[in-house]
Amino acid sequence: MLCAETSHLVEHEVVAAREGGFHGRHLSELGIAVTCLGAKCLNSPSLLLRLARQIRQSQPDVLHCWLPSMNLMGGLAARMSYSHRPSVIASVRNVDDWKNWMRVAADRVASHLSDRVLCNSRAGLECARLQGVAREKLYWVPNGVVSRSPLGDEERERIRARWGVPLGGILFISACRLVPQKQVHLLLPTVHELRSRFPGVRLLVCGDGPLGPALREQTAALGLSAEVTFAGVVDDPWPLLCASDALVMTSQREGTSNTLLEAMQAGCAVFATTVGDNAALVGSDAGWTGSASGMLQAMEEALAQPAILARYRAAARDRSREFSVQKMAASTLGHYEDVLRSQPAWQRAAPAMGKGK
Repeated sequence: MLCAETSHLVEHEVVAAREGGFHGRHLSELGIAVTCLGAKCLNSPSLLLRLARQIRQSQPDVLHCWLPSMNLMGGLAARMSYSHRPSVIASVRNVDDWKNWMRVAADRVASHLSDRVLCNSRAGLECARLQGVAREKLYWVPNGVVSRSPLGDEERERIRARWGVPLGGILFISACRLVPQKQVHLLLPTVHELRSRFPGVRLLVCGDGPLGPALREQTAALGLSAEVTFAGVVDDPWPLLCASDALVMTSQREGTSNTLLEAMQAGCAVFATTVGDNAALVGSDAGWTGSASGMLQAMEEALAQPAILARYRAAARDRSREFSVQKMAASTLGHYEDVLRSQPAWQRAAPAMGKGK
């Protein structure tokens, strides 16, 4: 998204440690150069040498690294590349409070090799600070979502009917990997409790993962085969989000959730655990955030008073506009310009904003 939004302002070159994949193909279609280094291991000396060689050849003004392993490798490669080395920006994309001391130490080294560290969540920024990254290097640049038009009422009703939502029913959606961190198993007893008072309640689970079979077994054991549907991996969940009334998220750990932002843009109310930046994204008017144990009561209150759910949904659309791709791109380019302005004259490789990587 960043490359597409800023390609008229910055000359981008994307270097993938392994293969380009879907994103590589999409970037190539946009006319952005993509180089794949084909590494088998992200921490190998051979990858470091190839990356340094690529930087030396391209001579970018800014090297923007996007993953923890590449924060370290990119910082080291920039030092090895040429005398007028690029400014280096590292990234924090998750709340990595699970890391062992070796990974934490590697992140600290990477931050020393970087001019700035951009974090997509305040929670991730605070986690990095507590793990020893200097506060003055940490900056918050929240994710942005591409603006999309909502579905018309007729199409929305067709989708709902296709997934078994009765007329006047309520469709909750969960969209995530089916892994322990997401705690989807907590949603199923909640639906079981809701259906006695609100028989039109349905839950659509989008995504797959190692817990998929166990969750399906749990659904059958609770007698929820009519109320809960597993959609598997959905390439574009936008139509399903537009057809849903609310997103439910029981995650144990989050940073800035793109799924949450996209759901709000689609007009979904939000019921989410207070982890990461969830509470800050939802605010006080676009839904409810709290503990997983309190979610059932919050959902019951909203279903019992439809005006609450309608108010959440309208506020969610409005609030999502604060997290646009345009704002994210403008903020990121501002950091590029700042690090280039503060770069010593001897280190400058080319005029400001000539190339980004």
